[in-house]
This record gives sequence, C-alpha cells and structure tokens, in this order.
Amino acid sequence: MTGIIGAMEVEIKHILAKMQDVTEKSIGGIIFHLGLLEDRPVVVARCGVGKVHAAHAASVMTTHFDVSQVVNVGVAGGIAPEVEIGDVVIATGLVQHDVDVGDFGYPRGQVPGTPELFWGACQNLTSLTKEIADKVLENTGNKCHIGKMATGDQFIHDPATKEGIWSNFEVLCVEMEGAAMAHVCTIVNVPFMAIRAISDKADGTAHEDFPAFVEATALVSSQILVELIKKT
Repeated sequence: MTGIIGAMEVEIKHILAKMQDVTEKSIGGIIFHLGLLEDRPVVVARCGVGKVHAAHAASVMTTHFDVSQVVNVGVAGGIAPEVEIGDVVIATGLVQHDVDVGDFGYPRGQVPGTPELFWGACQNLTSLTKEIADKVLENTGNKCHIGKMATGDQFIHDPATKEGIWSNFEVLCVEMEGAAMAHVCTIVNVPFMAIRAISDKADGTAHEDFPAFVEATALVSSQILVELIKKT
C-alpha cells in the first residue's frame, strides 16, 4: 500500500476524486482515506501546513497502516535560478533550512544527533517519477528537475531569505513539510519521496492570482502521482 500525504486540501483533492471504494478512518485528528487508485491500494491524508503536522501524519500513517512507501505531493516555491513556475521538482534529498545548532558544531540544517544534513529519498521511486514527470510535462513548456529540497516553518517570500537558503544549501525549491516526513520515514525504515510542482518563485513576485497558480500546479503534481501509482 502506498501512503500519500499533502498539506492542503488542494494538494490531494484531485487524487481523492480518482479513488474508488473509499473508506475513512480518523486517527490522531487526521482523516485517512483508504481505497483504490488505479486498482492499487492507497491511503491518503491531508496533514496540515508545517513540519509538526507533517511529522505527525507520517508517524501515524506508518504506524497504523501497512504502507510500503510514502509519497509527499504538493506545491513549492522555486529557489534555484533554473526552476520556473509550472516546473516540477522530484526530491533526492531534503533538509530543514530553519534548523541552526551551529554553536554546538553542527552545520546549518542538521538536526543534532542525526548523521546527515539531508534526509534521502528513495532512489528507485525518484528515478521512476522523473521518467513519468517528463512524459506528463511533454509539450507543456515546463521541465522536471531532480535534486534537493529545503523545508522550514516559513512561507518564503522575500529575495534575501531566498538567497540565504540558496547560498547555504543550493536546493531546487522550498516548502514546509517534506523533510519532516522524510525524517520520520527514515526512522521507521519506510521508503519516502516527494513530488512538488512550482507555484511561485519564493521572492514576493507571486502572481496576483496566486490561488489559481496553486490549483493548477497542484493538479500537475497529482497527475504525476497517479501515473506513478500505476507503475508501483
């Protein structure tokens, strides 16, 4: 069974609309939707925004359901210069950009007591998803990028903060949940990966119709996820 987590309703609603034989189970304040997606068993949840919500959802999902993999799906802000609105980023690793314990000898972003700066995503899932995303985006003018993401409890919207994240971590995009889920999944040894469609440039220049951009880009990430489910 594949576990699917999005922070906002807009990030999972297109997935829920395609599910069949759906039942719901409420655990720990989260509604989990169980059913079939492309004839494959899945469990889908909206966790809420931020790292605590994300970690809670991933912990409950991996503890209470027999998931073989967890996928985070949603939108993000572009950080790398080559990443444009409408593009898709597939994670190879995720870091918490707002963690700073430098006074104790840890590099910015590393959680004390953990061995790595970046939490790794499943390489097999990442490679397969990249192939799928390239096909979904074909003839759209948008691209799929594969690389690192940054997570933090901030909505990044100014150039100075964006530049700081880029100079410290050289990530492709920034969002608010992925690294927390990756952290939990690493602890419990469940493969994890993240699909993020770019809704803005994380610099305060978001289009005045930002909700429409979120809706459109969330649909793209959902389409990629559905195609991934067909192949896993």
